[in-house]
Amino acid sequence: MVAPWVDYSWTTRNLKNTSPVSAGQYSLAATMKATEALFFYTPLIGASADAALTLRVHGGTSGTNSVVKVLVVADGVWSAGVELGRYCTGGRIQANQWVSCRVPIVDLAPAGSALSGIALQEGRRVNLPTLYFDELSVQGATAPPPVVVTVSPTSVSLPTGGSKTFTATVKGSPVTTVAWSVQEGSAGGTITSAGVYTAPTRAGTYHVKATSTSNPTSSAVATITVGSPQPGRLWVSGYYTGWNSDFYPPEKVDFSAMTHIIVGRVTPNRDGTVNTQFDNSNGPQIARTLAQRAHAAGRKAIIMVGGSGEHDGWVGAASNANRARFVQNLIRAMDTFGYDGLDIDWEPIESVDKPFLLSLVKELRAARPGMLLTIPIGWVNANFPEDADPWFANLVPYMDQINVMTYEMTGPWDGWQSWYSSALRGDSGNRPSSVTASLNAWVAAGLPKAKLGMGIPFYGMAWRHITGPYQNYTDWSDYVGSDNDFTYQYIQELSSRGVYHWDEAAQSSYITFATPVVDGTVRWISYDSPQAIAAKGAFARNNGYGGTIIWTINQGCTNPATGANPLLDAVKSAFQP
Repeated sequence: MVAPWVDYSWTTRNLKNTSPVSAGQYSLAATMKATEALFFYTPLIGASADAALTLRVHGGTSGTNSVVKVLVVADGVWSAGVELGRYCTGGRIQANQWVSCRVPIVDLAPAGSALSGIALQEGRRVNLPTLYFDELSVQGATAPPPVVVTVSPTSVSLPTGGSKTFTATVKGSPVTTVAWSVQEGSAGGTITSAGVYTAPTRAGTYHVKATSTSNPTSSAVATITVGSPQPGRLWVSGYYTGWNSDFYPPEKVDFSAMTHIIVGRVTPNRDGTVNTQFDNSNGPQIARTLAQRAHAAGRKAIIMVGGSGEHDGWVGAASNANRARFVQNLIRAMDTFGYDGLDIDWEPIESVDKPFLLSLVKELRAARPGMLLTIPIGWVNANFPEDADPWFANLVPYMDQINVMTYEMTGPWDGWQSWYSSALRGDSGNRPSSVTASLNAWVAAGLPKAKLGMGIPFYGMAWRHITGPYQNYTDWSDYVGSDNDFTYQYIQELSSRGVYHWDEAAQSSYITFATPVVDGTVRWISYDSPQAIAAKGAFARNNGYGGTIIWTINQGCTNPATGANPLLDAVKSAFQP
């Protein structure tokens, strides 16, 4: 064995065998059982087009029946391998004699690849007699290819406090990991081991650096220009639903925190007519009161159309046969109740629905050019960012707001850990949801940040069996309740018996209960506290997003008599400073 080659074999061998020997003092004897191998590691060498492994092999007493494969580790990956005998004099390993063998490296790995090991392995899953090897050499090898690091993107502009994920690619080494750093130190921001950079609070030009862990002399740098945060106020569109108006009487609604109120709901019929009861026996009057109060406060009022369970009505009403009538009836509802626009809550939006949805919003915009049009869309599983369908970019010219329903983003689904209803960050493969991941996916699909909003729930998700986040779900019996059941008022009532927690990585809040509550089984509740809302407001502002929707402002009220709504106050501070 000659340096720099190192023996890492997994078979019985003798590196100083004295007989038989082809040349010199010793040969190598190996008695390989099924799949065992001689393996020799080396620091990287380059596989040139004319490089070859040369050796002499002696088949012992029955070499003719011995099958040995030659494999290499190229660019960190094992090759498929070839049979050694085919490359030897006579086309096989011979018994009781030495034969010469020459294996071109290009038969094992692409020319130019970096080799870090060569193996001679038993190839038929049988036990072999003792074989002998001598004069092993790699001829024509070159210096290894250089280790090259690249970073993407190479430059980016961010507001103060903004964030960006950088990726690094390493070529010329089987080790593709990098160490991230900020050249200016902590004054230039921070970067995680996953490449997530967060800008400092001071504007300036900074640099992140990716350094190869296998070759610290190889690195790449990206430039970040940090400017001031996005100025001005973001939109806050709060849903108000008729079925829980008792939670938050219309006369008590605080409009100072909102730019838009979205009042639900008008529902579509298959023939293009609409139902305008607003899910309450006094719904029409509630709708008029809210529109009048919104306008008195200088705010906009929008009618929520549709919602869960109304898919069939959407399909019929937006059909070619009924769409013109439907457009007229929607605009008539706006005018009758004194509203400024419509929220097109078509759930779910199937592939076959898309051309009809697009035609509907085009015709609405043409019929009333100055109206407001908004639409809620689904959150995106971070494991499948391609689910953010680029088709939705077709809606952008006609929509004032496109709001992502980033709540209830967890469940006892296969492979999931217990997770938050609306985590801002912290998604991973077994908890693949966050506000950040969903918004990033929709931006990558072509939706502009300025028209994108995030969702904030004013209710929590309650769980039994498990005691907090980052645990394996058991089954659907873990779930206790959420929307309409675990309002913020109810969570506040329960909080005196629990412990508040803040998850810095996820930017999420939750309460745990040592003694189960509610039905005697609830162990923890995930919800958006004022602390979580503040983090979302900073994120939206620092990253250039348009604003937020709230589902629902009714559920944030903690005292219907006074109209106290601590979560709405938190939204005002975070989104409307």
